Amino acid sequence: MLSAIQRGRAKVNLAARFLTGLILCYSAVIFCLPVPSSEETAALYPWFGKRITIGNVQLHELLFIGWLILYGKRFILRTLFQGPERRVAVCLIVLALWCGLISLMSPLPWLDFGRTLRLLLNTVLLLAVVRWTRQSGNFPLGMLILGFFSGTIINLVLSFQYPAIVNGTMRLSGQNTPGVAMGVAIHLTAWLFFRTSHRKLQAFALFTTFAFTFGCAISFSRIGWFAGGLGLIAWLYVLVLARPRERSAWRRLRIVRLVVVPLLVIVLGALLVSPLGQQWLQWIQSLAQQKIVNQGESNTQRWAYAIGTAEILARYPLGVGYTGFYNAMTATDIYASGSASEEDSPSEANPHAAFLWYTTAGGIPGGLVALLVFFMLLNSMRFGMISAMGQPGFVLFALVALPFLVIGLTVTYLFNSIILIVPVAIAAGWGWTRRLERRDSQHFTINHNHAKKNL
Repeated sequence: MLSAIQRGRAKVNLAARFLTGLILCYSAVIFCLPVPSSEETAALYPWFGKRITIGNVQLHELLFIGWLILYGKRFILRTLFQGPERRVAVCLIVLALWCGLISLMSPLPWLDFGRTLRLLLNTVLLLAVVRWTRQSGNFPLGMLILGFFSGTIINLVLSFQYPAIVNGTMRLSGQNTPGVAMGVAIHLTAWLFFRTSHRKLQAFALFTTFAFTFGCAISFSRIGWFAGGLGLIAWLYVLVLARPRERSAWRRLRIVRLVVVPLLVIVLGALLVSPLGQQWLQWIQSLAQQKIVNQGESNTQRWAYAIGTAEILARYPLGVGYTGFYNAMTATDIYASGSASEEDSPSEANPHAAFLWYTTAGGIPGGLVALLVFFMLLNSMRFGMISAMGQPGFVLFALVALPFLVIGLTVTYLFNSIILIVPVAIAAGWGWTRRLERRDSQHFTINHNHAKKNL
């Protein structure tokens, strides 16, 4: 008897698999690409160091639209009405449409219309990645990590080729975007290492973690450091304490631990006492000290955004739209006091926090729906990881949930990018796969017992 999962996997053809892999890979690449310090530096970058876009539409979004046309014609409506994660998707759609409706009265409605479409497209991507994970197991996670790794290598190469030196210390090209993505990627490699039984994939996960850790360490991003630090704790848990639910998986992991853990201790110990390792430690220590010195001004500006948002809500409880934030923020008392950071233009101004972003855009309803969406996404991730991995899944979820909360409080791209949407969809896909496998197993047992009784 073929299970529902096996039947789903049988329907995946090579072309569709290649396209889905390309979509996930490039969506992660662009997160880690360097952010040039000036237009002159940007002009020196090769083509692969820049985002490939047509207008404001990114390459992976165009490819995903192509996948929908070729393979997802009946997928969207069917999944929205009866598929997994449809409740999260409906709430995301409500958030997108409400903020988009309010943004019709903003200074740049066409720009805001594009932001609405992007949020809707990411909603469909959430449903699609759940489906891809159910069809092909760890393949989406592997392609996502490959994309983060490719972007990290590109960033590191160009960062050293065109170094940005501040206060005598070189930093990664780009701060809150590449650094955060690399920190999150450390969690994802720990997931893959624990989930897969293929030695080559485990070696790939371990190797890429070194690149992510180094890139994150020199990123000058507190969010990245926080996410990456908890990611390394996730790795420590996987390598030392985690115990898979299945006995065969536990035996395989124990054999790997006997080889990998001593080898890692030797390699890391030798690296830390080497001149190169000492130089890297001093480099990272210098960056951390600079961040501590400068964090007072940064914290003041971030707090000013929270106060400014409260002032905006007092005047416009239904919100001002995305590009309406500029006029609304510059009219607040906190902005007039000089405590807030200076805003450049309606197209660029934002409150530098996802929850504040949707609160100012959609008012009190937008902020409440954004919080609801966030906790529903985390709940989907929690369900999927516990269902697929048991107790280790809960520990890995708890370690990655905190960084996502901090990301939502400090940057705007939590929902309108792949940084949270795709990891949640992968975990949810694992969970639904496990649920269907248990259901098929129970049906087989019932039918088998019934047949025995009839005999």
